[in-house]
Amino acid sequence: MAEAPKDDETTEVTRGSTLRDTAEVAAESVSGVATAGEAAAESKPDAATTIAAAERLAANQDSYLRRKQLWMFDVLDDDGDGAVTPIDTMQFAHRLARLTGHTEDSPRAQQLEATVNRIWHALVVKPAWVPDPERLDREQFVTVMANSVAETPDKTLQYIGVVTNLAFAMADEDNDGRVTRDDGLRLVTEVLRVEREHAEHAWSVMDSDENGYLGYPESLMAVTDFIISIDPQAPGNLALGRI
Repeated sequence: MAEAPKDDETTEVTRGSTLRDTAEVAAESVSGVATAGEAAAESKPDAATTIAAAERLAANQDSYLRRKQLWMFDVLDDDGDGAVTPIDTMQFAHRLARLTGHTEDSPRAQQLEATVNRIWHALVVKPAWVPDPERLDREQFVTVMANSVAETPDKTLQYIGVVTNLAFAMADEDNDGRVTRDDGLRLVTEVLRVEREHAEHAWSVMDSDENGYLGYPESLMAVTDFIISIDPQAPGNLALGRI
């Protein structure tokens, strides 16, 4: 993806440094839980014990994180059947590809699809936090999200960066390192299904300098805020639908 335009007067923030900064924030917020999780992992509990512990962690997490996780569930439940499956996540990837002008068999779309599959395996199948790794109901989805943030923050941040990078590259059609207002609003309303009023509010929050476009660092910070931050005033939390 192209570097930020040379005439941008703001200090350039590389993707790597942005992700490191957000990783530090996440580590501070979940260090205690993550440490407990590492200790528990060493004893290798059976499946029932693992699931019960994961459910307890989810039940005790911050209520604001839970609201955002349920919002994500509704976005991903593509057919509205009350469950999120690998097929639903593929439909989400295909929706993003179509909106940004990429066919499902294009290299970009296939890369996104492969990444989504890897994320599902890494955050749903491998940890064994839920009884059925191929179908998550609302509470099971919350359990996976809560535990991925608390127990595997580095991996979660890594995948946030990868998916945001791919989505941004697909939306940045002319490869100039910018996403325009029109394209940004289409992404939020048609892929994330945010109401137009809220999408316009999201843009006003993110484009604080009113230059008419967003760069990659701004986008990454917003997505990261939304996944891990418990501060309702964080830019990413103000942006996506005023949840």
